[in-house]
Amino acid sequence: MTYFRLYLFSFLILAAALQAKESPVLTETENTVTGPLVLNPDFGKNQDTVEPVKPPLDFWVPLSMTLFQNAAVWAWDYFVLQKHYAKTGPHIWKRNFEEGWQWDNNHFAVNFFGHPYQGSFYFVGARGMGYGFYPSFLYTLTGSYVWEMFCEEEYPSTNDLIVTSIGGAMYGEILFRLSQRLLSKPNPSLLDEGMGFILHPLSSLERKIFGVRTHNPGYMPMELSLKLGGGARFGHEYNYDHELYSNPDIDGWNGGFAMVGFDLIYGTPDRTIKEPFEYFTVDLTQDWGHTGGGFFRMNTLGKLANLHFNSGNNWADVGTYAHFDTYYGELVEMGALSLGVGLDFNLEFIPMWRFRMTHLPSVVVLGSSDFNYDDILAKRKENYEVTRTYQLSYGLNYKFNLEVEWLGHGIFKDKVNAYLFSTMPRSEPHYGATGFDIVGNNTAMIEAYLPWQFSIGIRLDSYIKIAAYDGKDFSPMSRIIHSIGTYIQYSL
Repeated sequence: MTYFRLYLFSFLILAAALQAKESPVLTETENTVTGPLVLNPDFGKNQDTVEPVKPPLDFWVPLSMTLFQNAAVWAWDYFVLQKHYAKTGPHIWKRNFEEGWQWDNNHFAVNFFGHPYQGSFYFVGARGMGYGFYPSFLYTLTGSYVWEMFCEEEYPSTNDLIVTSIGGAMYGEILFRLSQRLLSKPNPSLLDEGMGFILHPLSSLERKIFGVRTHNPGYMPMELSLKLGGGARFGHEYNYDHELYSNPDIDGWNGGFAMVGFDLIYGTPDRTIKEPFEYFTVDLTQDWGHTGGGFFRMNTLGKLANLHFNSGNNWADVGTYAHFDTYYGELVEMGALSLGVGLDFNLEFIPMWRFRMTHLPSVVVLGSSDFNYDDILAKRKENYEVTRTYQLSYGLNYKFNLEVEWLGHGIFKDKVNAYLFSTMPRSEPHYGATGFDIVGNNTAMIEAYLPWQFSIGIRLDSYIKIAAYDGKDFSPMSRIIHSIGTYIQYSL
């Protein structure tokens, strides 16, 4: 997990440089004709998409790339790392077909960070060869299926197949678009080339080897806001069976903390999109407490399709969305991969004021919520071993966003994320717990605009978790924590 956090903060720095070096893009004609280049200054404004510069490669080329990736990773695990799980063969393949799929017990960070990033390579392998979002998703699904069935000694994992394919498509499209944003400049510098490679190595390499096989996914307008701040946590309570319960790992959660984060908005919400993820957002924060542990949060959503209604600065949008949310730290391990719909509308009927509200209900295709009973079971049962620190679930997710802006002066924002999880059938570990989790997170912010694109804000966060499981060892449990702090923000 440490390496993944380092990657994300590197991504933050790279995205800042990417935004700062923004330049216009070439249309298809400008890319293919000789002679003086005439840039289209309206390209980024009108969001026109263009046809591929070169046709997509035959289907067997990205398929070969997908299989090659699996073979290369397996060979590295087997011959270099000498991992036990790489010792597979015909007897394992036969067992997998005969006994079928299971839910695995891998570490949370492996399942909800590592596997989606692995899936992004399958996805970008096809995307960079000229294929669109959904065909590239099919290659991602194929790559994950082949890996699970043939490249590991472990049983094929249902949760890995879901999160690698869907999560991989989301991560892949985001990183592909950001990488291509740099590489599709008229004359990308060495710095652009290097940053494009870091954002996604395969995207950069395919462009070098096969040429430009997909249209520039758009020099969409992009907003990046960097945050740095701190504050205090308070009000932490951990209740078990309606009584306060002590847990040494989190008893010191109250106290001061430092925070860093960023908000990335790619594209604009006030238009009809032509391709999935022409509009997406990434909201990431990481805080560290001086007495308690860290709390990492990343909320990602991408618009898949929409109907848009516009009348000047007033507009309404109905769309379908993909969501990938992760919360990670000593207090919580939670992930949710969701698909749903959304209503988004913006009103500016009062001079100098803007009002925007978003409702996003969705279905959780695969979720997880930390299993909070391990310390209790360890006291009650002899030789108790922790199998998995989180439950695998399906359920419902609802997001609500509100913005009230005094144009040119400041803004109030409120973001609500609420989840209802139910244990995925036949996914429970050896302790056999099944039940429900309710998780909620609310973030309220007031920001005052300062000169030179700076702003200063006050932020109030609240997190609540309620668990209700069947069985005498699983009495109702709840956790709650608040934090308040200030931050300085720079918008690019």
